[in-house]
Amino acid sequence: MAPMLRRMLLACSVVGVLCFAAPSAAEAQVDRRDVPLVLQPQQRFDTGQDVQPIYEGWQRDPDGGITLYFGYLNRNYREQPGIPVGPDNFFSPGEPDRGQPAYFYPRTHRFVFSVPAPAGMGSALEDGLVWTLRHNGSEQTAIAWLQPEWEIDEDTIVKNTGLGFGRAKAEWYSNQPPRLAVSAERSTVAVGQPLRLIAVVEDDDLPGRLPPQRSAGGTGQAIRGVPALTPPPDAPAVPDNIPWYRRPRPARNGLSLHWVVYRGPKDAGIDPPDFQRAVAEQEVEPTGTQQRRYPGVRPGSDQSTAVDGDGWTSATFETTVTFSEPGTYTLRAFASDAMRLTPADLTIVVH
Repeated sequence: MAPMLRRMLLACSVVGVLCFAAPSAAEAQVDRRDVPLVLQPQQRFDTGQDVQPIYEGWQRDPDGGITLYFGYLNRNYREQPGIPVGPDNFFSPGEPDRGQPAYFYPRTHRFVFSVPAPAGMGSALEDGLVWTLRHNGSEQTAIAWLQPEWEIDEDTIVKNTGLGFGRAKAEWYSNQPPRLAVSAERSTVAVGQPLRLIAVVEDDDLPGRLPPQRSAGGTGQAIRGVPALTPPPDAPAVPDNIPWYRRPRPARNGLSLHWVVYRGPKDAGIDPPDFQRAVAEQEVEPTGTQQRRYPGVRPGSDQSTAVDGDGWTSATFETTVTFSEPGTYTLRAFASDAMRLTPADLTIVVH
């Protein structure tokens, strides 16, 4: 048989085998849930995932001491676990309770709390302070030590919290964090009974006021975002009947305040649920997919909800909280001057 003819017959045989095998390959559908996680970079989980503690870095204090900063990543998009301080939520070595949260909101939360450390803390890994979290069968840790590259300053904090953008960098270092005092009508309350919270915020005259937000066309309307990521007007709604968690956002100008459950068995009904603003100003809201995934929960941002103060150097806010389960709760208020956040805590016993 001529070599050319043999090659033609061999090619036809291979094609025949491939065509014959194709139907069986098409019938063998692969369930995406069976694909390893490493091959699912876009997979999102509502529940069932762990919580990763984060070491943000360290700062040297004016008195010579050291401050260590921590945050966390709750890998769930909806699950908000309560992990009490104890065997599943602790620091080591030494005192296991260093003021860490025991209730975790979805996704990433930066610079949530800080831990003072002695000036003589070593700079080696074995000198580190370890925060351990165990949840959903997984143990995760964050080790804090004085590695020189992890020393941070105002520049680092502003860039990683997303506050202060659009202002002169000199203000980042001149601005002083707001001062915050909080109180409640009483320290005990029954399930389902509203409780009034009061927060008094004071601040210096920094940062300065930012101009109103405008669209790319300068019309003052909401910025549309990246066109390729914006669904058309007739696109079907996101097939979720439970909105994903949307992280509250401080005001761009003036003082604002927000309450969260910092420790407790379950979330609470906080009204209003987002940052309260002391300065009446319309802010650009997200559109498209962001709006559908995270529907607005804040009151009209063109309204001031402060009950007293000029809104820039002083403001008093009132908030109502209602609990659905008994227990001991730590509520944390975050005061913002549009550049830095200051926390303050209240302990409430719910019966």
